[in-house]
Amino acid sequence: MNQQIYQWRGTNSLGLPQRGEIEAQSLEHAISILAARGIAGPILNEPTSRLPWLALPTSVPKLTAPELAYFSRQLAALLAADISVTDALATLGESDRTKIRMVMTALIQEINGGESLSQAMASQPQVFDTFYLTLIRAGEAAANLPVVLTRLAAEIERKTKLNRNVRQALLQPMLILLTAIIAVTFLLVFVMPQFGALYAQQGQAMPQITRWVLGASETLAQGGSHFALMAVFVIGLLAGSKYLGGQTRLSLHGFLLSLPLFGRWSRYTNTAALCHTLATTLTAGIPLTHAIPYAAQTCRNEVFRQATQQLTGQVESGDRLWAAMSEAACFPPAMVRLVRLGEETGRLEALLTQAGLQCEDGLAQLQSNLLPMIEPALMLLMGCVVGGIILAMYLPIFSMGDLFLP
Repeated sequence: MNQQIYQWRGTNSLGLPQRGEIEAQSLEHAISILAARGIAGPILNEPTSRLPWLALPTSVPKLTAPELAYFSRQLAALLAADISVTDALATLGESDRTKIRMVMTALIQEINGGESLSQAMASQPQVFDTFYLTLIRAGEAAANLPVVLTRLAAEIERKTKLNRNVRQALLQPMLILLTAIIAVTFLLVFVMPQFGALYAQQGQAMPQITRWVLGASETLAQGGSHFALMAVFVIGLLAGSKYLGGQTRLSLHGFLLSLPLFGRWSRYTNTAALCHTLATTLTAGIPLTHAIPYAAQTCRNEVFRQATQQLTGQVESGDRLWAAMSEAACFPPAMVRLVRLGEETGRLEALLTQAGLQCEDGLAQLQSNLLPMIEPALMLLMGCVVGGIILAMYLPIFSMGDLFLP
């Protein structure tokens, strides 16, 4: 059956305008899909028929984080120079970056059709997420778009830098560990059985360490598929933890937070993201009860995410933010103290930023103290394991000097 392509307009759960295309078999089917997505009051145009395999993308491509930060900072500079939004977008449309040119073209078309900047951006949800659109809308209402765009660019750059530092910090230890696993597996599966067969032909007693290594080799050879499946399962569990069920994911993330070093790492990372996002949204003029849900979305750890989401109800019921945070065990006491001081002095945004910077400093210090210990420890462990296997292979030769004599 041919699919129908409907052009639609509506608003999401936050009241932000949304638009796009949807593929459905009928008008009722399209409305039900939009309702499931949380789109209120959708208005649909007449459909066009299109075969699914001939469907061509009509939206502009998604911008990377550096490209979005570049766009935000350049647009802020142009608007601060009293250039109109249309002229600023047209200037950015002359960029040598193809994707940015496509985004500018789409935005200019929407604005020329009578839409505001936030409404034009809402038509490209794959480029501008809800957090970005909310801050742009607040900036339009307060007539301080350049300030908001500058804060957005700084926030995107901060997140990009933090994610890059975390990946770089974990990359080398993971490569060392992977190398050690491959080397040990190769020795046990392919090399050690050859020595075991040779010693078995001689019929002489072997040292205890050699028997242990031969036993490990036989176990790995016999149950190799089971070990491989277990490794794939563990890696898949960690990589796809965001797709797990709520309680399972919550338990896994709670366990990760309880680990001595990784727990501190995760606590610093989530707290820094939470503080900076709250500071950015509050600076843009968004109320605290609306800012908290956006801050919760930046928390990758489910324990932090749920604890942050619960803050909204407590603040709406009259509790101070610092008091609500103090009831949750995941928020660091230093952060809670700064939030309390910020609420008491009326400088919550500035002290939230300070709390985020302190967490980033703690993360950097943890990296600088931890990495010099992790890499030598992994190298030492790798040397001991590989050296032990090699010793187990050749020790019988040392004790049987006439093994290869005629």
